[in-house]
Amino acid sequence: MSVLVQEVINADYAFVIHTTNPTSGDSSEIYTEVVKGLGETLVGAYPGRALSFICKKHDLNSPQ
Repeated sequence: MSVLVQEVINADYAFVIHTTNPTSGDSSEIYTEVVKGLGETLVGAYPGRALSFICKKHDLNSPQ
């Protein structure tokens, strides 16, 4: 068992990226949520709005 301790920075935005869409279970989609601030409204039971979007993995281009 280990514990990770990190300094909290004053972030402008926080985000979570799911490599499988959690609402549909579709593994060909990436589901992302973004909030302004440190992310309490994103990961906690706080009221607030998250900008969310879905993209298909095959639509992404790898840099050459």
